[in-house]
Amino acid sequence: MSSESVPQDVESKPAPSKDPNAGHEYEDVLQLIGFGRVQWIVLLAAGLLLMMVINETMGMSYITIVSQCDFEMNSMDKAIMSAASFIGIFCSSYFWGYLSDTVGRRPILIYTTIAGNVLSLCSTVIPNYWFYVFIRFGVGFFIAGASSTTYAYLGEFFTPRHRPIAINYASLFVGISTVYVPATAWLILSMDWSVNVTEDFSFRPWRLLTICYLLPGVIGTLMLWTLPESPKILMSLHKNEEAFAAVDWIAVTNSGKHLHEFKVHKLKTEANSDGENILLISKSAFTTIKKMWKETLPLLKRPHLVNFVISCTIMCGLFFSSSGMGLWYPEIQNRLGSNTADDSMTVCEVIDASIDQMQANTTNKICDDHINTKSYIDTITYGSALIVGYILMGLVINTIGRKASISIGLSLAGACAVALIFIKDEVVIVVCFCLYLVLPGLCVSILSGAVVDLVPTHLRGKAVCICLMLGRTGSVFGSNIIGVLLESYCSLTFGVFSGFVLVCASLTLLLPI
Repeated sequence: MSSESVPQDVESKPAPSKDPNAGHEYEDVLQLIGFGRVQWIVLLAAGLLLMMVINETMGMSYITIVSQCDFEMNSMDKAIMSAASFIGIFCSSYFWGYLSDTVGRRPILIYTTIAGNVLSLCSTVIPNYWFYVFIRFGVGFFIAGASSTTYAYLGEFFTPRHRPIAINYASLFVGISTVYVPATAWLILSMDWSVNVTEDFSFRPWRLLTICYLLPGVIGTLMLWTLPESPKILMSLHKNEEAFAAVDWIAVTNSGKHLHEFKVHKLKTEANSDGENILLISKSAFTTIKKMWKETLPLLKRPHLVNFVISCTIMCGLFFSSSGMGLWYPEIQNRLGSNTADDSMTVCEVIDASIDQMQANTTNKICDDHINTKSYIDTITYGSALIVGYILMGLVINTIGRKASISIGLSLAGACAVALIFIKDEVVIVVCFCLYLVLPGLCVSILSGAVVDLVPTHLRGKAVCICLMLGRTGSVFGSNIIGVLLESYCSLTFGVFSGFVLVCASLTLLLPI
C-alpha cells in the first residue's frame, strides 16, 4: 500500500515566486508555517485508514478458518471468500483514484470508508455464504477509495523534504496492522460463547472480530472530519479561495498565526491545471469513460509500453506471493501447529496428515474451526518482521539501488519457497515463510518508485494506480491457486510460487531503473 504514495514522494520543490503579485508557492508556504500538529493528525488519520484496508483484506485469513463450520466451507470456498475483497478493490481502485483528482481527496476518503465500514458491519449478521461473499466484495469495492487516495492526501500536507519521512511512517502502519490482525484475533477468538439469534443463525466471536477490524477506519474517518481538503487539489480545481482558507487553517493550528502574519496574501495558481472536471460537466457515462481511456492510452504506446507491461507483470508477482500466500499463512501455520506427530515433518507432510484428519472428522461429522496459539504467534512474528523490513529496506536501497534490491529480494524469496518443500525444522519453516512473504511485500513500494521514474509526470499517478490495480489480481490468483492445489499437489504449489517469483526477479533486470 505505501507504494501508492510514490508520485508524491518524488515531487520536487518548486522555486520561490519572484513576482509578488503571482502569489506564493504552496510548498513555500508550508515551509514558512513549519511542521506541526496538522501534519501529525493527517499522518495518524492516514495510517488508521491504511490499517483498515489491511485489516479488512488480510483479516479474512482468520475469518475463513473460524467461519468454516458456520458456512460449511471447503478449501475452494475459503479461497473465494478471501479473494472477494481483493476483487472489489481491483474493480474500483482506478475509478476512485480518478475521481479523487476531479472532485477532491477528502470526500472520496470519507464517504468510501463510511460505505465500506457499513457493509463490513452488515456482514456480521449474514448467515448465507454467497451473500456474505457478495458483501465482502462490496467492502473491497469501497475501501479501495482509501487504498488508492490516502497517500495522495497525506503527501499534499507535507513539504518535499518531509514527504518521504511521512510516507515511510505511513508504511509502518501496514506492518502494525499485520500485528494487530492476529493479536486481536487471538484475544477475541479465545472466547467461547454463542448467541442464538434464530434457529439457523448464531452470533459467534468471529463476527465480533469483524467489528474490531473496522474500528481503525471509523476512528480515521472521524479524524478526517476535523481536517480540511488538500489545498493542493483545491488549487488544481481552481478553488483558490477555499485553498487559501485551508492553508490559513493549517497556519493557525500549527503556529497560532494567520497567513497575513507570514506576509502571505495569495497562493500561486497551478499553471498546468486546465480545471476540467469531466465527471461534473458530462451527463454521459460513455463520455467519462472515453476521457479516462484517452488519458490512459499513452501508457500503452511506445516508448512506455514495454517497461509498463514488465512493471505490471512484476507487480502481479509481488502480490501473488505476498498477499496470495499471505492469506493462507494462518491456515497453513494452524495445520502445522495442530500436528501431533512425534517425528519432524515437512510442510507438505503435515498438510497431507491434516487432510486425513479432516476426512476422519467428516466421517464422524466433526467440524474443527479451532486456531492454535502457534498460528497467532507466527503471524505476529511475520508482522513484526514486516515492520523491521520497512526500516532496513530504506537503508539497503540507498546502498545497492532499486534493481538489485528487487532482484536479490525476490531471488531470496524464491529460494525460501523451494526450501519449504524440504525443511522439517519448525523454526526454519517460520523464518522461510516470513522471508517469502515479507520480501515481495517490501518490493511493492520500490517497484512503484521505479514506475514513477519510467513515465512522464502527467502519467505517473495513473501508471502507479493501474500497476497496483493489476498487481492485486495476483492476490486473487494466488489465493485461488492455493485453494485448488495445496491439498492435492502441495509440492507443486510451492514450486509454482517459487517459479513465479524467480521469473519476476529476472524481469526486473530488464527494467532501466
